[in-house]
Amino acid sequence: MDIPKVDLRGVEPGVPGRWEEARAAVTASMVAHGCVVVACDALEPALREVMFGLALPELFELPPETKQRNVSARWFRSYMARAETDYESVCVNEPTDNGNIHEFTNLFWPQGNPEFSGIMLRFANNLLQLDQTLQRMTLEGLGVREDTIRSHLRSLTHSLRASRFGVQQDTGSRRLSMAVHRDFNMSTLVVQHEVEGLEVLAKDGSWLPTRAEPDTFTFQAGELFTILTNGRVPASVHRVRTLSNRERFSLVFGSWSADGDEVSAMDDLVDGEHPLMYNPCRLDEYVDFLFIKEGRKLVHPLKAFCGVHKGTSME
Repeated sequence: MDIPKVDLRGVEPGVPGRWEEARAAVTASMVAHGCVVVACDALEPALREVMFGLALPELFELPPETKQRNVSARWFRSYMARAETDYESVCVNEPTDNGNIHEFTNLFWPQGNPEFSGIMLRFANNLLQLDQTLQRMTLEGLGVREDTIRSHLRSLTHSLRASRFGVQQDTGSRRLSMAVHRDFNMSTLVVQHEVEGLEVLAKDGSWLPTRAEPDTFTFQAGELFTILTNGRVPASVHRVRTLSNRERFSLVFGSWSADGDEVSAMDDLVDGEHPLMYNPCRLDEYVDFLFIKEGRKLVHPLKAFCGVHKGTSME
């Protein structure tokens, strides 16, 4: 079994037939798995090649002390490194803002690097459009009204994280590079290039790989999206396993609720057949619960934190 792959090439809102067909396929995969793989023309081949072949290798070749300048007060928005798995990543907030991208670039190249800035900005703008299309398709497919969808998309903030998974042993075996987890944001859009690694947990307990194919992207629901959809869309449970003799680069475009905003189930998705499953949730409070109060040790921390019916603490 594989995660369904939906071809979005040539699909535009308002085009009879194609949009509805793709929307149904995207929604079905999101409801079943919390994720969907899509093929589309969001990134032209030349842009993808220059990002993964030049820009990211150039960035990660910088000394650690240079990359450590990437600091943010927000959770998981700073430089991260794990020596045991030779993993490192950097993150920029609001990556579609030209000023933010230049500020981010100047952290690493104080004299500036216009080519790098331009590549990052084009990538981010294209991924934002794809992220919004997939959120829109999923919410439309569940029956949410257009004005509600527009308001939701306008409320979000965004990030772009670039990651490197290094070579450890020349054995060709797979190793766990990122532990099993759910994302606690609204959604993530993952771009892999040539070297795959992302795996999604299916309901039957099997792990489904997502292929690193050209023009292919993996869209995943985070826990905030589960609240938003009143439990209709589960947060994707996933991990990263990489070949130990292959260096892997990836980009993850994330959507988040704005600082201080409460996320609650959309009114269109709460009714007699679908009673309210989650109370309103503030992301900062939930993150504190996960990482300070050790809620991450629970099997279902979101349910324990804001579920209407919490059940036992170990569920």
